[in-house]
Amino acid sequence: MASILPFVGIGLIYSLVIFFLCEEKSLKQKKLSELQAIEFDVEKVFVAFEKYQTFRYAGYYFAAVLVYTIIIAKLSFVEHHLGLIAVVAYIGLTAFIGSAVIFLFKWKKDLLVKVFSSFMFGSLFIAASGIGFALAYLLFS
Repeated sequence: MASILPFVGIGLIYSLVIFFLCEEKSLKQKKLSELQAIEFDVEKVFVAFEKYQTFRYAGYYFAAVLVYTIIIAKLSFVEHHLGLIAVVAYIGLTAFIGSAVIFLFKWKKDLLVKVFSSFMFGSLFIAASGIGFALAYLLFS
């Protein structure tokens, strides 16, 4: 278990940097007052997704985490024959700690914004990491 802790730290820092870069690019040309004025109605949320290109930047984040996971899985997990428990521990710890960090970074924002950002980070990280580990184990073992 101790052998995966450096990978949790590296994966956490990498995924948080990528997440915040994608979020910054998404909000770069929009005013903060516009963002805070969004009402969370289903139709308005989809309009906001299009306006801030949420799906595009979520795709970039997903792809970056997927590529990173395949590389880290090949170089460490597959080579050292770490099993499913180590993989689940890596994904779970990194997703949980990252979601908590994002929740704390957005402390002064609306509760829905905090929960949505944490969910976007965690869910995309879990999906990309799961697919990345599956691909790495299928291709390299």
